[in-house]
Amino acid sequence: MSSKPKVEVAREHLTKAQEEADGGDLRDAVQWAFASLEATIDALAEPRGIEIDEKHWKRTEAAGELHRRGVLPEDLSGLHRELNELRKGVFYEGDELEPDDIAIEDTLTQIETAVEIAEGDESDKSDESDKSDESDKSDESVESDESDNGEEGS
Repeated sequence: MSSKPKVEVAREHLTKAQEEADGGDLRDAVQWAFASLEATIDALAEPRGIEIDEKHWKRTEAAGELHRRGVLPEDLSGLHRELNELRKGVFYEGDELEPDDIAIEDTLTQIETAVEIAEGDESDKSDESDKSDESDKSDESVESDESDNGEEGS
């Protein structure tokens, strides 16, 4: 089975979180928001050499590091920690979430900003790859021109 890029997973999970929030299901909105934030952190951390090791606490640290490096405009480590605690309370302890427990729309807006940054990162990588391909083709063209010139002089 092949995996999707983390940035695509992040966008899909965010969309699901928004649908759940719009439908009034705060429990599932929190779960999907957390999953989206984790995938976003993964997408941003990996190309920068920030280790995650599929551990929640390392993602929390990575969120802070991404902010310190100027990748994210705000430190999302607190949000990551809060979503993880809410998620665990709901799914392991049977806690019921109340609208006062989390400002879900603000949370989703914060995650949306991070997902957009990750999507921009992915787009930048794609642009760099395209430029590299064009450069390779240009180099081949120059080499071809030089060999043609050599043949004409014979």
